[in-house]
Amino acid sequence: MLNHIEQKHPKMRRKLLAPFIININPNKVTLAALVSAFLSGYYFYVDNLFAAAFFLVLNGFLDVLDGEIAKKSKAATKRGDFLDHTCDRISDTAIFVGLAHNPIMPTEMTLMALICVLLVSYLGTQAQALTTKRMYGGVMGRAERGIILFAAAITTSFFTEVLLYSLYLIIILSAVTFLQRFYALYKNLGT
Repeated sequence: MLNHIEQKHPKMRRKLLAPFIININPNKVTLAALVSAFLSGYYFYVDNLFAAAFFLVLNGFLDVLDGEIAKKSKAATKRGDFLDHTCDRISDTAIFVGLAHNPIMPTEMTLMALICVLLVSYLGTQAQALTTKRMYGGVMGRAERGIILFAAAITTSFFTEVLLYSLYLIIILSAVTFLQRFYALYKNLGT
């Protein structure tokens, strides 16, 4: 969904990130994003939701920044893309495993959300393998999921059920996105 906005306004992302573009290997930024995800997962686990939300946002920001640095410095490589997408999946797993072990979260539902998230991402990379173009479409991408989890983590201290309901929302929207991507890819592949 946010991907659609970015496609309509491609310069907006570059302008927002311009002050943060520095001369650094983008793979180091990718690894910093991974560390942030592990910290977010840890803080979800120990039920420090404000810290979990902070590191979740930091993970998302660094994940966007590494790609911009790679493009700007003309350092974008297949190896960097591979590392980025692999670290994204490890990040997703770290965050949801931390959530699964949070004392107020039902483990089975949290792991169901992780499975849905990984299936959506799988179709994105499967599209790239079959058509050479990565698929980011659908109603629930990584950015939307991050926004929902961030908002839920912040508001759960005021309304205890919000984090749980955000989990249900992520499962439903990820399942819809999986079906959207599956249909689009299946149709695109022809016979």
